[in-house]
Amino acid sequence: MSSDKISRRKALERTSLLLGGVLTTSIWTGVLSGCEAPKELDWSPKFMTKDEAMLTEIIVDILIPRTETPGASDALVHRFIDEMLDGYFNPGEQKTVRDGLKELQETGFTDLSIDKRIEVLLELSGKAGQGSSESFFQIMRSTTLLGYFTSEVGATQALAHDPIPGTYEGCIPINKYGGKSWSES
Repeated sequence: MSSDKISRRKALERTSLLLGGVLTTSIWTGVLSGCEAPKELDWSPKFMTKDEAMLTEIIVDILIPRTETPGASDALVHRFIDEMLDGYFNPGEQKTVRDGLKELQETGFTDLSIDKRIEVLLELSGKAGQGSSESFFQIMRSTTLLGYFTSEVGATQALAHDPIPGTYEGCIPINKYGGKSWSES
């Protein structure tokens, strides 16, 4: 991806694509088990093909572009998605993602201008939720959000970060917090 910066207004327009995402049980399973994308320099996808991985990187950078804060590919979200697909998504979700990526590849998505790519994703977002199963766009959006905001980059640079919340009070009178001691059992 290029390192072109976009205006805050444009970033907000693109971010509006993200609103309304839902988290599936597969995503929660991955989160609870501590799924983390590997940070090797020479990355080989586990589930996706190289072309699918490159397309996924383009998609995540449209959903969360680089602005004053790093974008989704800076947080290695495309790798996180591959890891989730390989280890945590059920076969139906895997098929949905693979079919969606294949459809985008067949339409020449990677050859389109950035504005046309956004139009295509907006069209997909409009179709999201119209069926009984989760759509390709819903899966990509929710997994992108999850991967970004649970990454070190997203958690420390995009969100407010306080590594030690609250103040430390080492020696306080017991009556200050209700006068009761914690039980051992």
